Parts: sequence; C-alpha cells; structure tokens
Amino acid sequence: MNAEILMVGTELLLGHVVDTNSAYIGSKLAEIGIDLYRKTAVGDNKLRAKAALGEALSRADIVIITGGLGPTEDDITREVVSETLGIKQAYCDEAITHALSILKRSGHQSQENVRRLGLVPEGAILIPNPRGTACGLIIEKMGKHIICLPGVPGEMQTMMDLEVIPYLARLESGSQVITSRTLKILGPGEAEVERKISHLIHSQSNPTIAPLVSVGEVMLRVTAKAHSQKEAHLMIDKVETDLREHLGNDIYGTGDDEIQHSVVRLLKERNLTCAVAESVTGGLISHKLTEVPGCSEVLQLAITGYSNAAKEKVLGVSGSYIERYSAVSREVALQMAGGILSLSGADVAISTTGFAGPAATDHESDKVGLVYIGLAWKHGISAGRFQFYGTRSEVKERTAKRSLDILRRHLLRHY
Repeated sequence: MNAEILMVGTELLLGHVVDTNSAYIGSKLAEIGIDLYRKTAVGDNKLRAKAALGEALSRADIVIITGGLGPTEDDITREVVSETLGIKQAYCDEAITHALSILKRSGHQSQENVRRLGLVPEGAILIPNPRGTACGLIIEKMGKHIICLPGVPGEMQTMMDLEVIPYLARLESGSQVITSRTLKILGPGEAEVERKISHLIHSQSNPTIAPLVSVGEVMLRVTAKAHSQKEAHLMIDKVETDLREHLGNDIYGTGDDEIQHSVVRLLKERNLTCAVAESVTGGLISHKLTEVPGCSEVLQLAITGYSNAAKEKVLGVSGSYIERYSAVSREVALQMAGGILSLSGADVAISTTGFAGPAATDHESDKVGLVYIGLAWKHGISAGRFQFYGTRSEVKERTAKRSLDILRRHLLRHY
C-alpha cells in the first residue's frame, strides 16, 4: 500500500508554522512498510483542499490529513472530506463528550463552538485524542483509507502511535518494513564521493544508496526493504561494509553522529586532550565540542582571539608576523596553534583564521571564504589553506567542521 500526506492550514504556506508532522508520519509509515510517495500543503480554502484531496485519492491507497479539525470556521477538514466523498455529516455524541471532558479537565469554562467538534462524516471511526479536544477520524470508502489528525504535533504524534499505526499495521499485515541508515562523510565533496562508489549506487536496488548534502559534509542514506527489521539491518550491514571499503576514513559516523562526537570519542579512547584557538569561527568549534557530554575530560582550553591584539597578547602571535603576512595567513595560523598548545598543555591543538565575509570593499571580495587551519602537537606543527563558499554563517560552519575533521584524521593516523 502507498500513502500521501495532505496538510491543511494557511499558516504552513505563509511560513508561520514549520512542517514537522510529515517527517514524523513518514518515519512511522516506513516502520510498517507503507511507502509515502507525496506530501501536499494547502491553505484554508475548501475548493483547493477538495481538489488536493481528490488528486491524492486518485493516486494513493491511504491519505493522511493533518490540520483543520478545530472548532472555528476556518477548520474545514471535516467538510472537505464529506463533500469530496459525497458523505453527509452528522453529530457524534462521543466526539462532543470527549471535547467537553478535555475542556473541563483543563479548566476552560467556555464551550463556544464545541458542537462543531461533534460534526463528523457519517460512518467515520473516531480516533481518541488524549491531548486535545478534536478527535481524529478514519473514513473507509471504496478501498481507500482517509485518516484525519490534528495539526498540533504533540496531539498528532500521540494519536499516530496509539491508534493510527496499529490500524495501518493490521491493513498491511505480512508486508515488508523499510529501514534506513545514514553514513556521514567529511573531506571529499559530493561529486568525489559519487565517483568512488558509483558502481555500488547503480548496482543496488535493495538496499538503495542515496547521496545527500548538508553544509560542509556529505551523507549516504542506505535504505532496505525486508520482511523484518533484523533482515533489513543485515542487508544494510553488508552495503555499509562495501561503502567503508571504498571510502575508508572519509566516513566519520552514522545516524545522529556529528563530527564533534567522533573527535571527543577518539580523544577519550586515546586518553588525549585538545585545545582550540579560534578567530574566523568565533567560538563555533569549542561550542560544538562542548555540546558533547563528557567533553570536559578532553578539552583543556578554548580561546577566541578575534582581534590582532588578542592574538598577540594571549596566544603569543608575533606582531611583526601579522604586519608582514596579515592576520589571515598560514604563518599566523601556525603561531596560533602553537601558542594555544603551549598555553594549555594539551596533547594536540587546532587554530582557525580567515575571512568569513561579506567583503567590506570590492577589493576584498576575492578573499571571502579564504581560511587557514593550523594543527599543533607535541612533535610537529602544520597548517592548510582552504577556500570555502557560502554565507558568513556557512563559511564558519564549513571551517569548524573541516577543522574538527583534520583533528580526527590526525588522531587516527598518529595515535
């Protein structure tokens, strides 16, 4: 069976509300093997909503509608479903009783418009809503299944978990499950990653391999369809082994891992400490590291030396070097890394200096995104030149991730 999502609410189109419901619904449908092919958002307009529902029903076995179930005039979902299917609406005592009990429990005295919550398409199955006044609805007609849920994420999620998924699982009993795993990559860009594994991508139909891109990194989503979670995981394990053989240390983690988790984990495993001296990243690297629980065991010192004076006074950068080479230079990155290593007593240190942009003058426009990253340890020191692109925040993000990846690769090579 396949499904579509129809989201009702003008607030979604205006950007006043960000859709998180479809991601949750999609993940839950995948767990029971139902394919989600499309999602559509429509405003509080009955004609457009009816057209969208009609189109969805022409394609999908299951249509899940979120939003438009409240007590006000612009809550149109009940009417849209009834009129699209040619079903009359009728008052449902159970739905009204539920709404009144929720209002009483929450201390609301006003019962204005509550009767509107009791209007449901004839023959609809009610879905209890433990967290709100509006019950959900299931309507079955001509082999189609329409499921109406509130748009409030907490209410929708509870109803999906308690009622909708068990209902759909019964419909789909004996079907396959869909499971995904994400491998995360830093270093090579998307084109290089695809070149290295193109034969794996094109030879796989189940599991599939889908490259995805976020700021500064590449992800590979491996998705398997099987009769059980165990079988699907075994299929994914085999593909992951093949991918690691071709990408090696370019893969830094899986799932919810971020680069800082990998770095902190490696430092702990090797009983090492690190320090950070930041200029262009403005504390972003240390912020990422301190997001990881237990980071205090491995992070000795982090300094944001943004001004030239701070670089000289705190990190020991030579003023003559800054004057001769400029603050954004390999020489200054080296001195920043060496300075923070000496100051902290850590085993390894990284530094950043660069132009995040935007350019103050046309003359400086070609410098935007130019970054130097320094690395110092007890037996050596080095620095690399990088040219990143994007907005100011994107340049900072790319620099922070690349700096942590340089540290990660150094730990893998030397310890």
